[in-house]
Amino acid sequence: MSGEPAKGLVFHGHETGFIPWTLLGFILLSACVHAFGFFVFQTIYPPAAHIGPPPVQVGLLTPGTPEADAILRWIDSEDPARAAEPGKAPIPGLMSLPYIPSYATVHARPVMVVPPDQPLPFPAGASGLDLVRIAASQPAAAQPPPPPAATSLSFYGLLENAAIEPLPSLAGLHETGLGELQPARFLLGVSDRGEVQYVFLQDSSGDRTLDASASRILGQVRFRAPGGTAMWGFATFYWGSAVYASPTPAPEAAP
Repeated sequence: MSGEPAKGLVFHGHETGFIPWTLLGFILLSACVHAFGFFVFQTIYPPAAHIGPPPVQVGLLTPGTPEADAILRWIDSEDPARAAEPGKAPIPGLMSLPYIPSYATVHARPVMVVPPDQPLPFPAGASGLDLVRIAASQPAAAQPPPPPAATSLSFYGLLENAAIEPLPSLAGLHETGLGELQPARFLLGVSDRGEVQYVFLQDSSGDRTLDASASRILGQVRFRAPGGTAMWGFATFYWGSAVYASPTPAPEAAP
């Protein structure tokens, strides 16, 4: 079956190049709704809180407080301009130094000539009679040495003037070495019969052997009976020259 050919589209629609009024109406309605919504939000809701900038504060670093002094010292030490800047302090008298020539200072003095030796003086001559007199004269006899000082023993305290004479001989006291001796002091305890029972060394002479010999001699001293009670006192040895040991001459070496 044949028919007439169709003209245009099968379904009829909007023609191209034409904007329908319905779309324009929806766009206009949406714009009005949005404008109304913005107006409502600005009217109902309060404006947003706004924090303003802090006020401007100015701090002054005045010297005199520990905090300010510490900051000022730190600023001075960290200042790069101070380290990079050359020294500006003028040197006093830099351009007024006088010129000193090198020959004005003596660096090495010349060696002087050694003075001649003085001749030995010869003694004056003597006549023959003077020589005879000199040969006939004899030297005066030397003075004998003084006798050695004796060692003394003294008692003090309750024992003073209580020792019975005669005292033991002190001639056997001699030091064993060469040295300076000090007075030896002993503390004595005497019984009621006048016998020495206790001997305590208080001050040493410096020679232990000499102290022991002196202690034995003190044990031989007898005192007057103190009358039923013991008594204490001190005894001191004062060393004489006879106590000191004479130095032994060194033996001569065999040839």
